[in-house]
Amino acid sequence: MKNTAVERLISIFFLYILFVIAPFYLQPNVGGLGLTLPFNIASWSVAIFFIASVTITMVRHHSISYTHLFSLCLLFPIIIIMVGLFANTHPQPVIWLFRQLYIIGGLLFLFSLFQINFKTVQIEKILYSLVFASLLHSLVGVAEIIEFKAAAEWLPLSKQKLPIGMFQQVNLQAIYLVTGLLSILYLISRPSFSARHVFLKGMLVITFGLAVYIVLSTGSRAGLLSLVSGCTLMIISRYRQLLRHRKVVSLIIIVSCVAVLGGQGGFERASNKLQKVTEGEYKSIRSTMYATTIDLITKKPILGYGIGSFPRVWADQSIIFAKNNPDTNISQATTNHPHNEILLWMVEGGLLSVVGILIIFMTVAYALYLCGRSRGGAYAALLLPISFHTQVELPFYGSSVHWFLWLFLIFIVFRHQIKEVRLNITKATRYSIQIAVVLVAFIGLSFLLHAGKAQKEIYDYKFNGGGDLRVPLNNLYFNSVAQRMIMENMLYSSIENKDWEQIPIFIKWAEDYIEFYPAQGMYPMLADAYKSIGDDKNQCRIAKKGVEIYTQKAYLLNILDECGNRKDDKN
Repeated sequence: MKNTAVERLISIFFLYILFVIAPFYLQPNVGGLGLTLPFNIASWSVAIFFIASVTITMVRHHSISYTHLFSLCLLFPIIIIMVGLFANTHPQPVIWLFRQLYIIGGLLFLFSLFQINFKTVQIEKILYSLVFASLLHSLVGVAEIIEFKAAAEWLPLSKQKLPIGMFQQVNLQAIYLVTGLLSILYLISRPSFSARHVFLKGMLVITFGLAVYIVLSTGSRAGLLSLVSGCTLMIISRYRQLLRHRKVVSLIIIVSCVAVLGGQGGFERASNKLQKVTEGEYKSIRSTMYATTIDLITKKPILGYGIGSFPRVWADQSIIFAKNNPDTNISQATTNHPHNEILLWMVEGGLLSVVGILIIFMTVAYALYLCGRSRGGAYAALLLPISFHTQVELPFYGSSVHWFLWLFLIFIVFRHQIKEVRLNITKATRYSIQIAVVLVAFIGLSFLLHAGKAQKEIYDYKFNGGGDLRVPLNNLYFNSVAQRMIMENMLYSSIENKDWEQIPIFIKWAEDYIEFYPAQGMYPMLADAYKSIGDDKNQCRIAKKGVEIYTQKAYLLNILDECGNRKDDKN
C-alpha cells in the first residue's frame, strides 16, 4: 500500500507508544495475568487504535497488502473454532471467547503491519525504540535491586529485591531484555550503523551492559538460556558485519564481563534451578507438570478436553500421578497452564490444534529460509527468546507487550514476501467498512476502559476495604473474580453473624466452582462452610480432596487430623 509519509509517521508513533510507553502504565493491582495487569489494558488500547487507523487508511487507498504465508497462519484460529464446535468447551465459554479474541486481535495487528510500507530505516528506528525501552526497563530493574526509595510509589518493588520490572515477573523482564540485547547486536551489524552518532553508539553499549546485569540478576533460566543461545546464533549469522565495528563490539564484551561479575548471585540461582531439573525423575515441579500433562494427552489426544479445561483435568490427573509416583514434587499452587504452550493446546484442543501451531512454525521457518543464511539467522535469533519462553512458561498471558513484539518480529520476517492488490469496492462499501471499524474499535476501547475500572475496584475491595464490586460484576472478564470475592465475604460474614441460611447458597456455588476450576483457596473455604453447619462428613471429604491435589496445604492437613481423631473417638 502506498502510504504517505504522514501515515507512516502516525503508524510509527503508535508502535513507539506500544513498545516504549504502554508497558510503563501502572496502577495498584492484585497481580496475575491478562487484564488484571494494567499495562496489558494500555497495550491493547494502543493496538486497537493502531489496527483501526491502518484499516481505515487501507480502505481509503483502495489496496491491500498481504503475503500467502500469512494466509497459512489463519488456519490456526479456524482450526480452534472448529475444534470448539466438537469438543467440550461449554464449561468455560468466557475463557474460550477471550482466547479467540487474543489470537484474532494479534493476527489483525500483524495484518495491519503489512499495510504500512515501512522502509528499512523505519524498521531500524522501531528497533532502536525497543533498545531505548530496554534501557528504561534495565534502570527500573536496578532501582528494584537497590530498593530506590524515591521510586517506591511508582515501581512494583519485590520483597526479595528481585528485578521483576514493570512486567511484575522476572522471566518476562528477562526475556524482554534479551530481545533488546539481540536487537542491539542486529543494529550494529546493519550498514547504517557506521553513520550513527557516537552518543547513540555509547547508549547501545551502556544498555547492553545494564541489560546483561539485570538478566543475570533475575535468576531466570529462560533468560539465561535465551541470552547464550540467541547471542551465539546472532554472532554466527552476522559475524562478518559485526567485525566491521570491532571497537563497539569490544566495548560490549568488556561491559558484559563486568555485568557478569556483578550479577553472579542471579547466575548461581539460575544454575541451581537448572541443576534441580537434572537431579532425577520428577524431582522438579516443572518435570512433574510435563509428565502429568503428557498422561492427559494420551487419554484424549484428538480433540482434547475443551478450551479452559486444563485446571480441572490436571488436578484430577495429578492425584493419580502422585499415587503412582510417591516421591514426586507436585505444585502447591493452583495450576492453570502446563508452562508449555504446545502442551496446553494439546490438552485443551487435541492434536488438531497442534497441527495449526505446527503450520505457523513451518511457515515462519520457511520465511526465514527465504531470507538467506545471514539475514534469516539474525531474524531467528530475534525471535528465539520469546519463542523459547512459550515452551517453558506462559509469556503471552502475562504480557500482551511480548505478544505484540513477537508479532512485530514475525512481520520483519514476512515483509520481504509482501504483495499489493487493488481493492475494487464501491463507495458505499468503503464507507460501510470504515463505519464498522470505528464501531468495533469503540466497543473494544469501551470494554478496556470498563475493565480498567473493574481491576481498580477489585484492588480497592481487597486491600482498601472499599467498593461494592458492581463494576467487575458487570464486566465479562472480571465477573468470576468478583463473584468469588463476594461469596467469600458472604461466607465468613454469615459464620461470624451465625446466619446459617446463607451457607447452603455458598456451598452450592463453591461445589459448582471447583467442578470446573479447583482453585487451591476454595477447599479451605468450602471445608469451613461445611463445618459451620455441622456437616463433618462433607468437611472431611473436601479436605481430603484438597490435600490430594495440594499435598502440603497445612490448613487442610489439620482438618484431616481432626477427622481422624473423630473417627478414633467413635471407635
